[in-house]
Amino acid sequence: MPFALHTTWHTYGDWLPGDERGHVSNIVIPGGGFVRKRNTPGTPVMEGDPHTKQRARDIMLGEPVLLTPGLALDAMHSVLAAANTRGWQILRAAAMRNHIHIVTTECPNDGPAVRRVFKGVSQSDLSKGHGARRWWAAGGSDRYKNDWAAIEEAVNYVARQEFKLAEIVDGEARLCE
Repeated sequence: MPFALHTTWHTYGDWLPGDERGHVSNIVIPGGGFVRKRNTPGTPVMEGDPHTKQRARDIMLGEPVLLTPGLALDAMHSVLAAANTRGWQILRAAAMRNHIHIVTTECPNDGPAVRRVFKGVSQSDLSKGHGARRWWAAGGSDRYKNDWAAIEEAVNYVARQEFKLAEIVDGEARLCE
């Protein structure tokens, strides 16, 4: 049976809870308490909330991160090395200024674990090469693809990303033009 994992995550501080673009986070109520996040497939994202967004800014532990082409390529090299070491195959990956998409096969059917490997290895490598800091936001998205049509759709989606800085195609990391 075919299987692939489409994993996505954001750079640190790019898309905060309360963001006006929508979010999947608890909403902080002024004076105390919160409205619980809705994180069920098919459920609309939470609307923007200025108080929640300001609270998230106030507790940030560093500056927001936006990737440059060089940083994006370094992240792609790290992700590719992590996959190769484990015998996983990256069908397609793309790094933009504020997020990464990866479609992986021959990996465990455990999205959070696979995402932790990719984020952890690239976090470590980026910090070694460019200074210790938080590169990635907490969490991310893991979408399971269980048929060839869904896998092909995910690969094409990643390939069509606008504003790609770097990508993995045919087992090689490269800068985009």
